[in-house]
Parts: sequence; structure tokens; C-alpha cells
Amino acid sequence: MQSLTRDQFLEVLGLTGGAFDQLQHAGHVALAFETPMPATPGRYLDLDLGAMAINLALTPSLGRETSTAIVAAYFDQWASAVGHAEADPNQDFFMAVGGVGWDAAKKSPKLLLVTHGTLDQITEDFRAMKDLVGFFTVNISDIIRRLRARAKTAGIDLSRPFFFPPDDPRFHQILTQVKRERAARIARLRRDKKKFATAKARDRRNDITALPRVKNVSYPLKMEGVE
Repeated sequence: MQSLTRDQFLEVLGLTGGAFDQLQHAGHVALAFETPMPATPGRYLDLDLGAMAINLALTPSLGRETSTAIVAAYFDQWASAVGHAEADPNQDFFMAVGGVGWDAAKKSPKLLLVTHGTLDQITEDFRAMKDLVGFFTVNISDIIRRLRARAKTAGIDLSRPFFFPPDDPRFHQILTQVKRERAARIARLRRDKKKFATAKARDRRNDITALPRVKNVSYPLKMEGVE
């Protein structure tokens, strides 16, 4: 994983500082490792770029609140998609959200289901789903390509992999770094009572869950997380 300054982070994302600050103030920022802030002010990771780009890609279909909740609570799902996309650049990998049941009063699905994988895997996930309202996908591979293209234009080197899939032996080489970074982020988050309360509330949403196939695809990062 590669460290970026705030200016580099915003330039690659294509956001102004003011726009990003507004998103933060509204509670609509979700970064890597299930946190809304980096361990050190002004220092971001390339994986944080993926988190924000996925959040922005989900927003038109789900709205900012739900998109942020998914990216914040399902790091293991979208990070796995990122890892697989990096491991196999010849195959596009996606994140998908499906709706089950319909709440006429709220005019929205009763339950949102999160999954990831190839289009064939995702289609199979939803094929026999009872009361499926529909689903949509976000191309994680394309997001990574676009981020790298913007970075290249800005003179920023993002050639190293953003992340690895859980079954990649290289993943274990960075596991200590990952756990240390996450622990530092959680510690900083706990010091901000408002942001910590918001994070816990998002984690308790019972209208979003992962599909059975992907529930077991997780990273061994659960330590003193946002319980």
C-alpha cells in the first residue's frame, strides 16, 4: 500500500478540498479498514482512493448515506474485489448490490444484499433469489484503471497493487502493516465521539447484509473494531 498526501488524494479523486470537507462534515466519507478518517491527518492510502471512488460510484443508485454505510461496513467485500482485480487484470471484477422485497411506504427495498466477483458469479448469486427487486454492479477493475490514469496525468505513481486477495501469499506479507494501520485509525476514531457514534450506528444497520457466498470471504482484521 502506498501513502498519499491530502493534495494527491484529492487530485486523483477529482475532488476539491471544499467538496471533500463537506462530505466529511455530513458523514459521507468511508475509507479503508471501516473508518472515516486516516490514522494520521493528511495522510491517505491508495486503498482509500478505492473506498471513496466506490462510494461515489454507488451514490447515484443508493444515495450518499446508504453508499457510505456499505463501503464502511463491508470493507472485506470491496477490498476482496480490489485484490482480485489487481491479481487478474485480464478479468473484470465487480461489486454488486441487490434489493429484496419492497417497502411501499418507503418506496425502497426492504433488504440490500452485497456481493462481489465476476459478472457470472454475481448473476448466479441473484439468479434464484426470492422476491428480488433487481441489482446493479460497479466495475471495480474499471475504477482502478481510472484512478491510475488520473494519477499518471498528475505525475503520481500508483503502479503498485492497491491490495491483494485473501488467498494471495503476498497478502500475508502486508498483514502486519494492515493491522497496525487499522488499529491506529480506530484509536483516532474513538477520540472523536461524534464520528465514532456515527460509525457504530452504520455498523448496526439491519437492512444491509452480505450474500451467503461472500460472507466467508473476509480478511483477518477483526481486532478491537467498531463494535
